[in-house]
Amino acid sequence: MSRLAVIALIGCVSLSAPALAQSDAAISAQTAYEMAARLEAGDGVLQNYAKAREWFEKSAQMGLPAAKNALARYLFDGLGGPQDIPRALTLFAAAAQTGQAAFQYEYATALETRGDGRADPALAAEFYTKAADQGHLDAMASLGVLYQNGIGVTKDLDRARTLYEGPAAQGNARAQNNLGLLYVRGEGVEQDYGKAAALFAAAAEQGLKVAMTNLGVMYENGFGVPLDEARSAELYRLGGRGNEDAATSDFPAYDDRLLPLQVTDESTRALMRSAAGGDPVAQFQLAWLILSQPQTTPDQTRQAVSMMMASANSGYAPAMANMGWLYASGRGVPQDYVLAQMWLVLASSSGFDPARSLNADLSRRMTSDQISEAQAMAAVKRGQK
Repeated sequence: MSRLAVIALIGCVSLSAPALAQSDAAISAQTAYEMAARLEAGDGVLQNYAKAREWFEKSAQMGLPAAKNALARYLFDGLGGPQDIPRALTLFAAAAQTGQAAFQYEYATALETRGDGRADPALAAEFYTKAADQGHLDAMASLGVLYQNGIGVTKDLDRARTLYEGPAAQGNARAQNNLGLLYVRGEGVEQDYGKAAALFAAAAEQGLKVAMTNLGVMYENGFGVPLDEARSAELYRLGGRGNEDAATSDFPAYDDRLLPLQVTDESTRALMRSAAGGDPVAQFQLAWLILSQPQTTPDQTRQAVSMMMASANSGYAPAMANMGWLYASGRGVPQDYVLAQMWLVLASSSGFDPARSLNADLSRRMTSDQISEAQAMAAVKRGQK
């Protein structure tokens, strides 16, 4: 092809640009929306969020609900221009009032996850319900999380299970993973590692990384599946569970306020007696001793997790921090960033410094709605103490 021909082609491509600069009077709301969508996706034009935002604005001004919803997303996340959460919520609400389930779901998600300290989980639950009633699978899963944790609604584990079961049966990976966690924890259902493993496997097959890691934990510990360390390692790799970073190097973390443990047969027996009697410090120390070993059997790990959990539930900050580490790393329990951060938030607020760096690191791997959920769960749990 000659240089002149190439230049001619470039000229032809550039000639499409003026079409994006037509006057508002010359285009319809739908045309403006489609132009914005092209710019957003880079469909035949250079991807440009700032210009896409301008065209979504034009279309929204002409009243198109889909444009209002799209512009709200840009304003909420600060894409293509400054963040403006109040206006974003106004636009989300306007789109949601049309009754379309997808818009109701996005409005609810924004209400639940807004990061300016003014989240409204009760109103979010109302709009998740509207969308869920129309069969929106992600709305069902999100509403299930609220009922599971009693956030914005009265805690109702049966309702949460039902909300997960419908989407899970239809192949929604997030609902499958969440339902699996209910069976692992025995929340609202009889604990059933076999069902949990099957649900994690179904979600993992769809590429949900947290489900891959959860399934890896099941294989590593023989929870509901045969013990298979090679399969576990492969699932961890696929799920993105990599090398330990600096934030986890201090774990399992000991309580520096305590004297170093003198490990003798007599002292260990005394520690076991105290732990069995419900002493949270002894429970913590015995769990820490087990977890500090280079290698532990699945039974030993389960025993350590049980004691660490008992100590954490008593409000002992070092145990809460270590539970955060266990859930974050998926050691002895299915990996669960939300529960991990809940424990780390509680430990950090109690002044246990090792929890702070791990909490900050974990936040970088979490979505805004996961962080909001963890913080809300921590507030609920703290209120119970």
